[in-house]
Amino acid sequence: MTEPDHAGDGDPGASGTGRRPILETGPRLAMCALLQSADWVDFATVRDLLGVSDPMVSKHSRTLETAGYLDVRKGAVGRRPKTWFRLTPEGRTALRSHLAWLAELASAVDRTLDGRPTDASPAEPASEEDPSRR
Repeated sequence: MTEPDHAGDGDPGASGTGRRPILETGPRLAMCALLQSADWVDFATVRDLLGVSDPMVSKHSRTLETAGYLDVRKGAVGRRPKTWFRLTPEGRTALRSHLAWLAELASAVDRTLDGRPTDASPAEPASEEDPSRR
């Protein structure tokens, strides 16, 4: 497995490929996955499909918006206020990149579990008994 690019570790909106720590929180990754194939999705639909509370949707959407991954539109339907979300182009790129990194990680784990060597060479296992003590 190649060394992961940690672009975005300090700056969640940074460009690059690989791991996106901001997406390692389940609700944020799930929200991006839900929004990646949609145009605008309303707050209640996001809440219901993710199975989280209103404050959780608000908290995670605010984090994604601050990172530049989410657009938020507020308006009203009749007299009721409504909020809609969509991924930005940067959010779509970050999601694809993070999912590719996860797939590469899963592949490396599978290779290791199957007994096939990976690119990284593990340290020599320590012997249970030190031969100099015999």
